[in-house]
Amino acid sequence: DMAAPAMGHKQTDHLRVMALAEAALDLAEDVLAPGGAFLAKVLQGGAGQELVARLRLGFAKVQHVKPKASRADSAEVYVLATGFRGSPQ
Repeated sequence: DMAAPAMGHKQTDHLRVMALAEAALDLAEDVLAPGGAFLAKVLQGGAGQELVARLRLGFAKVQHVKPKASRADSAEVYVLATGFRGSPQ
């Protein structure tokens, strides 16, 4: 479980959260077994597309999930990737 300290500046907070998600994906690619899953809470924004593109290369299915308990106006969303294809060579 990781969390970046919130600065109150939307762009800075978004970039910090995305950097953590990418670091978690780096680790996941090293330790996940084929068929495994990856879940990360991110903030919606421009840098999210790069993470999703990377996930689509390594996983069979990638989707955004927003829990019912999450406020509608919240930028928080989860990226769920399932069906890990194995470590990139």
